[in-house]
Amino acid sequence: MKISKSTCNKIGMPLMGFGTYQLSIKQAEFCVSEAIKAGFRHIDSAEGYENEEGTGRGIKKGLKETGVSRDDIFVTTKLFPGYKKWGSTEKDYNQTIETLKRQLKQLQLNYVDLYLIHAPLSELRIEQWKALIELKKQGLAKYIGVSNYNEDRIREILDKGLEKPEANQVEFHPICAQINLTKYMKENSIEPIAYSSLAPLSTWRVEKGQGGEVLAEKKEEGQLIIKEIAKKLDVSEAQLLLRWGLQHGYSVLTKSSKPTRIRENLRVFDFEIPKGDIERLDQLNQNQAIAWAASGINPMEFAPALE
Repeated sequence: MKISKSTCNKIGMPLMGFGTYQLSIKQAEFCVSEAIKAGFRHIDSAEGYENEEGTGRGIKKGLKETGVSRDDIFVTTKLFPGYKKWGSTEKDYNQTIETLKRQLKQLQLNYVDLYLIHAPLSELRIEQWKALIELKKQGLAKYIGVSNYNEDRIREILDKGLEKPEANQVEFHPICAQINLTKYMKENSIEPIAYSSLAPLSTWRVEKGQGGEVLAEKKEEGQLIIKEIAKKLDVSEAQLLLRWGLQHGYSVLTKSSKPTRIRENLRVFDFEIPKGDIERLDQLNQNQAIAWAASGINPMEFAPALE
């Protein structure tokens, strides 16, 4: 990777990533291309987003228009493991292998830099993890990890004597600060990645059907403090929350369909949140997950029992 090491974590992942959740195929193509042109070098995708065809076209277009090479960007995608209660078939070892191969065709890539199990929703998750280890051996994924895994779910892997996850992508923002999990990941050299960094804002997922209104009352007090600190530092509220994640050692993801906002959200390396303001933001923690609330589950707390 030729990306500056100062803005990457230990597996070479740029600390700022562009996410594609809730984008249509057409939007994904446009936004991913714009993100690469703006300077993003990490694109975050997933099977469950159902837009990887557009994401792949956007990557191809963005690389062509900027002259950036494939080796200069970091692409993450995720396996949807299946979930019985949603009528979604749980993937076995071979199906997991074939899923990434299918995703690579949609993304028009020969490999992804990071492949994650999206959540511990399946009783076959150990079998799926073994498949990820094989995908890494085959060179189809440079690094492998998990998402929405708590300490116990990570221990399931370690207790089997299997290769440990190299990253864990979790909901992380001042209202859901994952204090104990963050400490555990640091102790075990598992790279933390934050999603839904902007969940505390009133402007987060406001379009109909996106679920941003769920648990809105939990966010009201924090919004006043976030607004006050952002104004004092002369940055946007989004930039403040992204910077908060960075200063806690996380790689962070952001998403927008507006080119001006895409560029703005990338400007988080030219300021620092003072210690006192970091502490004020830290005090907003309620251990309250928000991102999946509209779906009726919290994947960090739920997992079917393994025999």
